[in-house]
Amino acid sequence: MSRLIALLLALIMGASPATAGAWLRAEGDGFLSSTIKVQDDDDTSTYGTLYAEYGINPDLTVGLDIGSDEGGDHKGLAFVLMPLSREGLHIVFELGAGTLDEGAALRPGISVGRSLSINDLNGWWSVDTRARWTTDEISLAIDTTVGLTLPSETMLIGQLQQGGPIADPDFLRLGGSVVWPISAGRHIEVGLTTSLRNAEDFGVKVGMWRSF
Repeated sequence: MSRLIALLLALIMGASPATAGAWLRAEGDGFLSSTIKVQDDDDTSTYGTLYAEYGINPDLTVGLDIGSDEGGDHKGLAFVLMPLSREGLHIVFELGAGTLDEGAALRPGISVGRSLSINDLNGWWSVDTRARWTTDEISLAIDTTVGLTLPSETMLIGQLQQGGPIADPDFLRLGGSVVWPISAGRHIEVGLTTSLRNAEDFGVKVGMWRSF
């Protein structure tokens, strides 16, 4: 427990999604996040990511995704995001390339999303689908996300994650986060996850977001 507290404090005192998903960054706008997750199953494990996006122009966002994933594989990917549709339903194509666990990897993806309104609250939903292609296998990840922004600018986010080898995605995870502003362009995220099938029993996630 002392190790978990130390890791969480280190992240909060240090620095750094709202990842664009189906929405590109405006030209000249950037986003940076640092996230750490501690998950408990048979053993306690920890992984972290550094994620960045920058809007080059209205039709191109570039980014980096660096760190490790739930399986402990190290990743270092650069990617581009390009719009396919902006009329009501937002559709974005992603193409990432780099390394995964010291081997070459490609990560193509499609994100679909739309703004929504519930009573007086604004929000969004999105479905992000990514394939991860390495020399060993092809795997698929699908994240379904719903978010609401409260009058205080605090965001409530729920997410259903599924992933695994493309022939038989093998895990299903449910997560929820609260994201609140601490200053202009800076937010803190705290979230919990639990397994619905073949994932960790319990997870805690803490992140710092910065827009610039």
